[in-house]
Amino acid sequence: MSLPAAEEPRARHALHVVLRSLQMVGAALAAVAVFAREWFREGASARLRSERAAGRALVHLAATLGATFIKVGQIASTRADLLPEAFRLELTALQDRVPPFAFSDVRTAVEASFGRRLEEVFERFEVEPVAAASVAQVHRAVLAGRHEPVAVKVRRPDILEKVQLDRAILLFVSRLLERVVPSLRLISLEEAMREFCRAVEEQIHLSREAEHNRRFRENFEGDPDVWFPALVDELCSDSVLTMEFVEGVREDELEARGVDVRRVVEAGMRAVCRMVFLHGFVHADLHPGNLRFRAPHQIVFLDLGLVGTLVDVDRRTTAELLFAFATGDGRTVARLFYENAPHRATPDYAAYEAEIVELVGSVRLRGLASLEISLEIGRIFDILRRHRIQARSHMTMVNLALLTAEGLGKRLAPDLSLADEAIPYLTEALGEALPVRAAPHGV
Repeated sequence: MSLPAAEEPRARHALHVVLRSLQMVGAALAAVAVFAREWFREGASARLRSERAAGRALVHLAATLGATFIKVGQIASTRADLLPEAFRLELTALQDRVPPFAFSDVRTAVEASFGRRLEEVFERFEVEPVAAASVAQVHRAVLAGRHEPVAVKVRRPDILEKVQLDRAILLFVSRLLERVVPSLRLISLEEAMREFCRAVEEQIHLSREAEHNRRFRENFEGDPDVWFPALVDELCSDSVLTMEFVEGVREDELEARGVDVRRVVEAGMRAVCRMVFLHGFVHADLHPGNLRFRAPHQIVFLDLGLVGTLVDVDRRTTAELLFAFATGDGRTVARLFYENAPHRATPDYAAYEAEIVELVGSVRLRGLASLEISLEIGRIFDILRRHRIQARSHMTMVNLALLTAEGLGKRLAPDLSLADEAIPYLTEALGEALPVRAAPHGV
């Protein structure tokens, strides 16, 4: 007996949920075995052993279950306010590299998006992608009639349905776990999972990446040292993104290709500071793989699918936090994190404040030039987690951007200080003067 036509999609969806749930159960059981193996293999303390084993088990689980879980794991690895360091370090092993999907699916996506045969749109289109990830893959092509090389980013054909299905199951499991393990409510597991899934969904709609691209180009218009790839607007859709092909180099090739290393590092630091303190629109997936460099001194930002938006109050709060850091005002740092926390359950505010004051005081003694902003924010996140205070999610995104900028400086121009580069932008954001060098305490 066949189902009524109206019931078929619902029945098909229910079957997909059941099959995917069974796949998740199987993967979870395998992850438990990985946890047990790694726990007995580790020789560290019980706490570190558990954190590392759990991280490796989650990496195995995510790699088995695919795109949604890989992306969620990568995003979770940045949440120092929620997860212990040893656990997060294991998650950084998650690689978003997967086998490419069939070229026939690429052709279908392009032709469905633009209503023309692929050969009418491009005079040449390389079958082998230059990069393939869990959400999309990128092909090199040449525009028909223009002879311009372009990069064509094409979304995986089944990714929308998979992400939506995985999201529903993950949120259900999160709610269930919060009821079974009440301590998970302290980190707002369901809310955190909802936020992680939102970030994944943001990246699968290429039309949003196009919007992000246009906004970044507008924000940095007129700056010759900072570049975002130019779009071919008429060849952009929700599943296909066409842009200029950037012939840039990675950081390990800079000097050999005649790039002014110091100037591109300064440009990268300035760009991140402008994103955070002036524009409130931040590249939220910054890492060395998403940066290219062009002679004589230009930095290029790629892969703009994930961004963070800071409303004015968040932008000002972030500036106030760093201002308080620079001036050694630990009490203000503690208060700002506490007052802006979406969830807090600290039993002893005085003890929390004392730890923050001690940390900020040690920074003050060393002076602003030696301040590593992302490192100190990471230490604050450790304190917040111990005292059951959750940071606003924008702070982890800001810290990731600052970490990338500082890391670039450490590797290529160690004498440059992101804190020094940030001073004029902090001053502009706050409308008040910040000392060029924070003198050691007592001087």
